[in-house]
Order: sequence, then structure tokens, then C-alpha cells
Amino acid sequence: MTRVTSTASSDRVARALAPFPRERQWLLPALHAVQHAVGWLPGAALAEVAAHLRVPASEAHGVASAYPELRLAPRGRHHVRVCVGVSCSLAGGGRRLLDALAHARALTPGETGADRPLTLEATDCFFQCAVAPLIEVDGELHGRVGGDADARLDDWFSYGRRHGSPAATPEPAWSRADAPTPREALAALVAGARRAPRARLRLLAQMGTCGRAVGGADLVGALRDGVRERGLDAEVVEGACDGACWAAPSAVVVEDGVPRGLVTRLAPEQVPALLGALATPAGDLAAAGLAGVAWHEGAWRGLAPAAAHPFWRGQERVLLGRAGAIDPESLAEALMAGAYAALAAALEGRPEDVIAAVKASGLQGRGGAFFPAALKWEACRRAPGTPKFVVMNGEEGEPGIFKDRHLLEGDPHRVLEGVLLAAWAAGAERAILYVHGEAVLAAERVAWAVAEARAAGLAGERVLGSAFACDVEIRRGAGGFVLGEETALLESIEGRRPQPRTRPPFPVESGLWGRPTVVNNVETLAAVPSIVARGGAWFAALGTPAAPGTKLFGLSGPIARPGVVEVRNGGTLRALLEEIAGGGTGGRPLMAAVVGGPSGSVVPSALFDVAMEPRGRVSAGTGGVVGVPEGAPVAEIVRTLLDFNARESCGKCTPCREGLPRLLALLDALGRDPDAAARALALAETIRLASLCGLGQAAPLALVRGLEAFPAAFGNGP
Repeated sequence: MTRVTSTASSDRVARALAPFPRERQWLLPALHAVQHAVGWLPGAALAEVAAHLRVPASEAHGVASAYPELRLAPRGRHHVRVCVGVSCSLAGGGRRLLDALAHARALTPGETGADRPLTLEATDCFFQCAVAPLIEVDGELHGRVGGDADARLDDWFSYGRRHGSPAATPEPAWSRADAPTPREALAALVAGARRAPRARLRLLAQMGTCGRAVGGADLVGALRDGVRERGLDAEVVEGACDGACWAAPSAVVVEDGVPRGLVTRLAPEQVPALLGALATPAGDLAAAGLAGVAWHEGAWRGLAPAAAHPFWRGQERVLLGRAGAIDPESLAEALMAGAYAALAAALEGRPEDVIAAVKASGLQGRGGAFFPAALKWEACRRAPGTPKFVVMNGEEGEPGIFKDRHLLEGDPHRVLEGVLLAAWAAGAERAILYVHGEAVLAAERVAWAVAEARAAGLAGERVLGSAFACDVEIRRGAGGFVLGEETALLESIEGRRPQPRTRPPFPVESGLWGRPTVVNNVETLAAVPSIVARGGAWFAALGTPAAPGTKLFGLSGPIARPGVVEVRNGGTLRALLEEIAGGGTGGRPLMAAVVGGPSGSVVPSALFDVAMEPRGRVSAGTGGVVGVPEGAPVAEIVRTLLDFNARESCGKCTPCREGLPRLLALLDALGRDPDAAARALALAETIRLASLCGLGQAAPLALVRGLEAFPAAFGNGP
């Protein structure tokens, strides 16, 4: 990124703005581009953006100031951010790590300026909680950070230079397949994919953002060097995380096109042992000192089957089935693994058939609201007005929630197929994939998936030779918890401050630019291809009547096996935290869990055996679960969650804007003022009932549930 001097370069700003049409809807993308070009957004640059897009300068500033990732002040030569969220704090980082770095470098967190050698800042979450504690240095994440962070800073300052810049993105090598039917067109694409030559042995390094943060790049380098030195017929691929973030860095071994096993916690110095064992047909990985699991019913090369491992045996991997097992940047591999088969079959039927299958599945919104997906699509299809839109909400800006990024990084074609099926069902001809601004790898992989799909005739005009057309566009967010609210997301796309709209009308009636619009969460859309392929009844039976299908969870905190898992819906926290995740680290008992992030609740261990169901006593919420060990400061955890909600309030409605800071003040008074608890609960109820959107309505829940379950932690009980 180019540094700004005393004034912004007008030439650089002009070049950044040149590609954008002169329309308000491009305001956020244009702000991104200008910040990338000059390092921040000085007033002069904002004025040029406003003039180019024909919006008032005050509104350009208002939009820029609404997003945490857009910078209105320059930063120092180096930029360090420390996560102070719940997961990182419980794992030994958080404010403790921030204060240690500030003391060691004689800095005040938050002070910035272009003349400073280093800007040190706190951040709420990096959304890679399974490898906590986390720190970001000059844009590169580093996970599992210990007490030696300050000693390693100078080395990390050169990390990006040592590992180089990404290669330029090539043009997709695909072309449309001409065939009489969509299924035949797809079959031709699959046949072409199978004809491509492949190495007998392939090593898929688990290079999701989590793996990269804990040494994945070093592992890839060691694997490539080792393969070259041995002259092996092998290929090393930068793959995706399969959800076992606790096992990173790791690699999947693929022999003759079949994933055979996962080698876990694979250090670069262990690569010679791995390659030595794989060089012979009977090479034993366990005997070579390597750990992992086999992807078969029986053992493989000394590794026990995954079905015998507690992390894997409790899962029902439908949406995560391909994650980590294929190259996420290869349409060919996705096609050979079954991608787009459901879309091809659907295009030979009626859109109503897709709606009927999804309705029978009971698929509910996986973003936390649990609204039936099929009802949205049906309402949009029936609504007057064109064009119609489908919007994928991949913002996922809630601390402690990171499952959607794993889906986007690990299997972008599954998500894209779900988007196209939703568009076909809802009668939409445009789809917008909205991805969090800091989800860099997810956005890159989604963009490449869209490019390959478009080149192959799977998106755009005449999808698979049919009459169905759907233009797919990618937009990037810039932070902001409120973007989880669907109408605030639409405001963002239109180039306005992200604030919820008053409803009705609902988006399916009047959404983007007043046209019917469906907004679905990433996980919701990712479930659709399997539902269409295997039937709604099959999917529904994987869960309970109140919670059909499967559910993804991001597990984090001081637990033995943090990561992203997929289980049958309606399960319990005990199954997630104690069986799959292995309980607290070092055998430390868990006394609670934070479920659903800042808009969720603190659930005591007494409720760990209660089934998680929508609107039940324990709800899965947005799919984040943070294990809380005995002795943890519950009041500080609640303060962290409540403080985030207060700062992230969009400010549109008074109960949320004014009520949450007052609730924080009352939290400080608990234990000193005998009436504070009653006043806090009364205020919380007012906020819940009177806030405009669901985010404000849920904001006080952590405090309410915390007081209920752990009154003594707040000085409010025995």
C-alpha cells in the first residue's frame, strides 16, 4: 500500500476512481479503492470521490465514517492490531497482550500519524478465533501468539516481503459447453475436467486464513522444496481448512485422485519424514512420528480412521463435505466432486420445484433470525417489479463468529451454486455477493470462482445453455456489525450509511433500488445444492422438527480442539464442547459458553444438555460458541460484549443509541448500588422492545443472561 505524504496525490485518487461509473451505488467500492491507493481517506480525497460520484461531500464523509475499516487519519510506518475479543482474551491475549506491547514499545494504543514508526490499535475480532490469540502486523495475521510477541514484531514486519506478493490472477481457461440440455452441458464440462492431467500424489496444505496465521506458508514452502529435491511425481496445492483449525498447519494426502488422510500439526521439519513414508507403497506415517486420521473406514498408513476420532465422529458433514478435500480455486475439482449437478437438474424443471424442495427441508435462515428460506423466495417470485435480486450476506461482522468465512474459503462453488439456485427459484436475474472487507482470502476465492463459473457458462447469460440468466457481482464491506441486518446491508450496497430501514415494506417486496430482493446468509445458501439434489425430507431428517437439517458452529476459547464443525441440528453444547472440542484445555472444566457472539447469551454449564433450537432456552444463534472455563471473569466477558454492541450501534434509533451506553454505566454500578441490577434489567427490556432492528433488540441479552446465571460475578448475589 502506498503511503500518503502531507497531502493526498490527486493523480492517484483520479486513477483509483476512473473505473467507477458516476453513480452513488459505487461509493463504498470507490472509498475502498482510494484508501488502497493512498493509504487513508483525507478530506481532499473524499471531496474528489464525492465529485466523481455526484453525491454531496457531507454524505461521502458520513459513509466513510460509518465503517471501522475505512481510515480518516494516516497510520504509522508499521501497523499492529491486537484482538481484544472474548476468544483471544480467554486464550491469554486480548488487553493483556495489547498492554504488554504498548509498554514494551512506549506507545499509547490508538495514537496514530504518518510520522510515527508504529501505530498500535485494539480490534474487536479477526474472525479466526480458533487460532487465538491473534495479532495483525502490517496486514498479516499471526495466530497462537504467546508472550514473545514483542520479540517477534521486528521479524513480522518483514513477513510480507519474505513471502512475496500474490501472483497476478490469470484468465479462466474455460469455455461454454454447447449441449441440448443443462445436464448434458454440465456432463461435457465434467468430462473436460477429467481429461486434465494430474499428479499421482497431491498434497493439499490446509491454507485457510487460520492455517496461514500459524505457519501454513512455511509448510507449503517446505513441501514444495521436498518434492522438488526428491523428484517425486507430486503436486503441492494451497488448499482450504477442513474445519480442524486446532490441527493446523496440516495437509491432506490425495493419491490417485482420492483423499486418503489428514496429517495434523505438520511442522516444516517433519516434511522429510512425510515424503519419505509416502515414497513407498507401505510407508507408515505413524511410525514416522506423524499424527492424523485416515478418510476411510479402516486405518491407512498407520493412521486411525476419522470415524474413531472424537472431533470427526460426532459431525454430519454436508456443507463441509468438500472443504479441505479439494482445491478451492479449481472449478475442475469442484465439478468432479459434484458441483453444479443440482443446478443443472433444477434448470430442467420448474423454479417452483426448488421452492417446494427447500420448503420441505425446513431450511431456516442460518444468520440467526431463522426465517424460512423458501418463504422469502416464494414471496420475491410473486412480487411485482423487475429486476429482482438475490444478495448473499457474507459480512459476518460479529466477534466470535467465523463459520461463513470457512465456507467461502473452502468451497466457494458450493455457495455460488446455492446463490444461483436461489436466483432461479426467486425469479432474480442479478446476484450480489457481499463479503466482509477483511475477509481477503474468502473474497479472492469467491471472485475466482465467479470468474471460472462465468467463463464455463455456469453464471451470466444462458446458464448451462438454458434460458436462465443471472449476472453475479461481488461487493466488499468495510466492517460494521449492523450489516448483519438485511436492510442495512441493502443501504450499504446503494451507497448510503448502513442503517436499518423501517419495515414494512420488506426486502422481498421493496429491496435494492425498490425492487424485490432476497437476502440470505452464506450458510443458508450453501445448504441449498444438497437439498435440491437429495430432497427436502432427507435434509429435514438430519435435525429435529424445530431445528431441521445440519448446523455449522465455530468453536473457540480455551478448548482442546477449536475449529468449525457441522452437526445435526438440535444438538447440545455438551456434545459440541466436551465431546467434539475435547473440553477445556489442560482438563480445566467449562462453567459456561458464550453462544451467538455479542447478540447471543452466556449459557451456564447447567444448560449444556438442553437441545439448541430456534427461540428455545438455548439457541444456536449465529453459530459461534466460546468455551468459558471455571474462574473466568464473567462480568468482564459481558462488558466486552456490551461495549462492542454500544460502539457498533448505527445510531438510528434512540433505545439502542442511548440505552446501551447507559447499560454499560449500570454494569459498573452493580455491586455498589443495590438498585442497579433492577434498573439494568428494566432498561434492557426497554432496549429489547423498542429498538428498530434485531441487533439492538438482542444487544442486552448477554447482560440479562449473565446476571441470571452468575449474579455473584457482578457483585449482585451470594
